Amino acid sequence: MGGASTEALVEAGRYGYAHSCLTSESFPVRPSAAGGAREIVLLDVDHEVTADEVLAEARRRGLERPTYEDALYFGSQHPEVQRERPVIFLHEPWEGFFGRRDVLCLWTNAGRREIGLEGFDARFRPDHRFAFLKPTDP
Repeated sequence: MGGASTEALVEAGRYGYAHSCLTSESFPVRPSAAGGAREIVLLDVDHEVTADEVLAEARRRGLERPTYEDALYFGSQHPEVQRERPVIFLHEPWEGFFGRRDVLCLWTNAGRREIGLEGFDARFRPDHRFAFLKPTDP
């Protein structure tokens, strides 16, 4: 799927719902992401957290921040993971409606897989997992 458009990646995910802003206009697949999926590490939390707290923990563990393309590829290639618990990708936030900063999220609602946007500045519940990247070898 390297070089695919956002719309093609969302379609490949075969979601029951996809947020209407998940388009190439808002989230263009950049040439640097043309290689496709990278190795994702999921961080669990056991208490309510902010994005800044999770990002700090990921840095302590030597993990790299994902991109929104990582969410698009991961969701289409690992559909079973989001059925367990929601997965948040703390990429650089996209400024959405009314100035809200959003990141991509994968979850299940009434048995239906969904991909959408979650507020970056929200507090996240303990049932969320956070996707980061294994460090790349220099």
